[in-house]
Amino acid sequence: MLNMSEQIKKQIKIFRALGEETRYRIVKSLMKGEKCACEIPKLINRTQSNTSMHLAKLQNIGILQSRRKGKMVLYSIKNNSVKNLIKLMDKAK
Repeated sequence: MLNMSEQIKKQIKIFRALGEETRYRIVKSLMKGEKCACEIPKLINRTQSNTSMHLAKLQNIGILQSRRKGKMVLYSIKNNSVKNLIKLMDKAK
């Protein structure tokens, strides 16, 4: 179990990650379910290499998870709190 200081640091990392436009777009594109790494660059209008860098950052922080299916790498949102946060923000428009 994380103490208060560790929990706050983890939350700040999540907010910083989502504060970057490309990473936010990636998470938004995964709200309806997992997608192949090959699909995501087209959805967010970025290059494959740029997208891969951001996917790795989101996975390292614990926001995303990936799994292999043959040659494909599929990404999905791992952290349900992040999903709930995005939904809450969508309602606040």
